[in-house]
Amino acid sequence: MRITTAAVSILVILISALSAPGSDAEIRKDGYATILIYHKFDEPKSPSTSISSDTFIKHLDFLKENSYSVISIEELLSLMRDRIPIPPKTVVITIDDGYRSTYTVAYPILREYGYPFTVFLYMEGVGIFPDYLTREQIEEMRKDPLVTFGNHSYSHRRLARKGSELSEDEYLQLLKNDLVRSEKRFTELVGHRPFIYSYPYGEYNRPMMNLLRDNHYIGAFTQDTGSLDTSFNPFLIPRNPLVGGWAELKKLREFLETEPLHIKERSPDFGLLSGPEIARIEVVVEDLDRYRNMGIYISEFGWRRPVIEPSEGKLVLEGPFRVTRPVNRIAVTGINRQTGRKASFFYMIIHP
Repeated sequence: MRITTAAVSILVILISALSAPGSDAEIRKDGYATILIYHKFDEPKSPSTSISSDTFIKHLDFLKENSYSVISIEELLSLMRDRIPIPPKTVVITIDDGYRSTYTVAYPILREYGYPFTVFLYMEGVGIFPDYLTREQIEEMRKDPLVTFGNHSYSHRRLARKGSELSEDEYLQLLKNDLVRSEKRFTELVGHRPFIYSYPYGEYNRPMMNLLRDNHYIGAFTQDTGSLDTSFNPFLIPRNPLVGGWAELKKLREFLETEPLHIKERSPDFGLLSGPEIARIEVVVEDLDRYRNMGIYISEFGWRRPVIEPSEGKLVLEGPFRVTRPVNRIAVTGINRQTGRKASFFYMIIHP
């Protein structure tokens, strides 16, 4: 894992902050990272996954002009591993799939700003399909200290959806086969085994997470929106997509200004549901009295006002909720009384 100039700068900031009276508490309270996801650039035929280079530059200008610190994904994972408080205004840039426009459009712009970034490669596509990075482009980029590559599966299937046609053993074998194939090709193209993973379509479950954890990975990334601090599960790291209608600068500002909400317990848990009907939703929020205007969102049912049980720090929504969509996201949100900022926590549930 390389040590970059940005990493040294962050360590200097941390040492200074930790030695200053009262600043440690400030960092622990307010410091968090916001991870951004991009896909395609200047590809108007793909409006739901593309962003124009002009808008992308506006994003980077905003980060620069407002003193955001853009760090590498390795530096973020190092802070999480060592439980070092994340400095305020920390940002990580990621790009999923490895489309050709990553090299032709985004790479020159990011290099001009000197911002590190990570590309999660769809391994069946890169080096083969015409819309994806070529071998030569990957070879050039992997030599650049600003660039990190990660695994985005071999097949880019919706791997988190088991399906009734597979037994548990058959499903686990499918996951293993895809991982083995992706790692073999990744090592061939990039020159080393991958150590980070981006879930295809942002969909995940516990078997996928456990497989990665057992196979040398140190972090895995979702598409649940939200920010994070060092207390988060490194295999369920949230990211914020800036594509389509969400590509505008106002959405970037919203993502950056939303702080993490800490959830101690949740029911139902993430991943595969035991059945299509949820009797009730219960969430235990850390320091619940710090927040006001609490709400719970379910993709299929919209926003609901929960019953608050302050003695237990618990939010409760009585059901039943009978889900029909293959995937739903549950969100818990509130307003931090001290900072005035929105706080949120998202996670995914999958129809059985």
